[in-house]
Amino acid sequence: MKLNKTIIRNLIKETLDNLLSEETMAQQRDNAITQISNILIRLEQTDINAQDVLNAAKEAYEAGKPKDETEMTPGNRKEKKWTDADHDKQEKIAQGLAKDNPDMPKDEKMAIAGAQVNREKRKRNK
Repeated sequence: MKLNKTIIRNLIKETLDNLLSEETMAQQRDNAITQISNILIRLEQTDINAQDVLNAAKEAYEAGKPKDETEMTPGNRKEKKWTDADHDKQEKIAQGLAKDNPDMPKDEKMAIAGAQVNREKRKRNK
């Protein structure tokens, strides 16, 4: 497959859309703190011991945590397995991007190229 401007623009647009839509870790942390403090305030107005609730929540969290990375893969999704040809294809796409965008960081080029390889694999598997 030959890279053209349209494909590269679409890849960059997809990547930027994903990056812009994600919350930062600081925002996620602040939201979690706000939610937990709101719950604690509501509990304070009842006869429920907030510390007991926090301890029970922590135990439930620990029990539900995945033991290793294989448990983190959703049941309807197979783990991605790339062949050497896939890695070679990713490298070629990244080199093509480097010619058009010499200032782009390598990890960004590899991410875009990896996304393109995955799209091609999905199309082949349909």
